[in-house]
Amino acid sequence: MPPARNLALLVLVAVLATPALAPNARAQGAPAPLDLDAAWSRAPEVSADVATRRNDLDVAARTAARAELDPLATGLERLQAQQGLAAATASLAAAERGARIAALQAYVAVVQAVDAEAQAVVRADLAQRNLAAARVRHEAGAITDLALNQAAADAESAERAARDAATDLAFAWNDLAAIVGLPADALRAAGVAPVPAELPDLPDLERDLAGLADAHAGIAAAERALALAELRLRGADHEGSSPNAIADARADVATARRRVEDAVRDAEQQLRAAHQNLLVAYGRLDDARTADAAAATTLEAQRVRQEAGELSPIAWLQAQLERERAAATLRASVHAAWLQWLRYASALAGG
Repeated sequence: MPPARNLALLVLVAVLATPALAPNARAQGAPAPLDLDAAWSRAPEVSADVATRRNDLDVAARTAARAELDPLATGLERLQAQQGLAAATASLAAAERGARIAALQAYVAVVQAVDAEAQAVVRADLAQRNLAAARVRHEAGAITDLALNQAAADAESAERAARDAATDLAFAWNDLAAIVGLPADALRAAGVAPVPAELPDLPDLERDLAGLADAHAGIAAAERALALAELRLRGADHEGSSPNAIADARADVATARRRVEDAVRDAEQQLRAAHQNLLVAYGRLDDARTADAAAATTLEAQRVRQEAGELSPIAWLQAQLERERAAATLRASVHAAWLQWLRYASALAGG
């Protein structure tokens, strides 16, 4: 069994590495939709920040290797080089996590924008049908001019909302394309697969807190600074050093120790906050699942009425729209829960 401190990260990567099914079957030879695993993998390879951190890591690795082989290098110089390598490694890992979080945000933005545009188109169609019905009723003297004008205004507003939703979707495609390094037109033609609906169980906060010192980059950086300060004190604490120099070195060690304590406290607070946000997201997801099931039941009842001729075409379209709203809310709740999972994993790792 993996150590508790790594459990959240391992579960997250394992689930996201499971390819999602495409939302619709595509013709043979058509480009496969981008899935979350592919976006997750591509984002760090495209990120300029990750590329910079990789270059920094290469420099740090060469510096550490030279210091290790240099017979004239002091122990302090070797430790500094090793710590520089550790810091560069942690910095690269943080940049890769940041790229993946950005990929998830852009990916779900596309999925939600697709939902929003589809709903906006249905609402625009519904508004046009209501307007047509209002005109018929107005000609028959069944409604006032004010009611007809309101129906016309509603239809115009719905058309405008549909156009805005299409624009928002285009922007979302462009953002995702930039993050994963694909042409926007090709990406839009291929589409994206749904985000996996099943999430891992909630992480064990107490176990993760117990292993936090070994997993958190910020704590590790503070501990490296403490080790360096302690080595400098050993190098200064002798008869050849002035009392002031020794006092300064001891003060540096005390300061470094306080910073380790501060880093541990801050990391614990951030992890607790991330866990609380994850709890809230899971609670909202449970509520959305309940609402989605109720909406499905309601739609089925409306379907029976529609087949029995008791429901108008407009009312049936409205019922379908309400069902899709509940489904879209559920998908948005799944997306929010995944994002909180990533943020929890990031808090566990230290950024």
